[in-house]
Amino acid sequence: MYLNKKARISLFILIVGTIFWLGAINVRFFIGNQLLNYDEFNFRTSIPPDEENQIFKMVADASLMIMVIYPIVLVSAIVFLKNCKINLRENPWLLMSALLFFVFVPVELYTSLIDLKFILLFAKRPANHDRLLELFGERIGFLRGVPWIAVMSYYTIIWLSVFKPLKKSAAEIEESEKRIEEVHGYKYYLHEDDDLILEKQD
Repeated sequence: MYLNKKARISLFILIVGTIFWLGAINVRFFIGNQLLNYDEFNFRTSIPPDEENQIFKMVADASLMIMVIYPIVLVSAIVFLKNCKINLRENPWLLMSALLFFVFVPVELYTSLIDLKFILLFAKRPANHDRLLELFGERIGFLRGVPWIAVMSYYTIIWLSVFKPLKKSAAEIEESEKRIEEVHGYKYYLHEDDDLILEKQD
């Protein structure tokens, strides 16, 4: 595995950015849960207005941090994959990680739009709390919880990067290809009947 200067720099930015990005997602998750009833999965109605306003502020701050860091993570991931000299056949874990990350880019972009609406609405005074709750509910329930599936996929990427399952050396790949050729390869040998038919045709 060879990493040039661009790949090393982008990998460093990717790792640092991911730490802050996933950290902000976790913070928003724990803060946002204070708005929900766990048993019924609906919004609590007994929260004092001041406390609710403070929760909205922390959710807006965490969402803003996520919106700022995610483009950095996305760009650094693209630059790293473009510049790293890693054989994907020898390292299928990297291909799996890239697929898990990039498949949720449209989801992240759309939910960022919802986050932006939430932030802009909260910035208004007085803020419409009913509309804020509606946007928050739309955010966590988008496509029946796909954003949560995305978060689980991001943690799966970390696991893949640490343990590197299915990693193979060039020799192992060559040996595997030889076995496939031996099992599925086809060699045709002329039999005596075929020789007689060819002789008659001559």
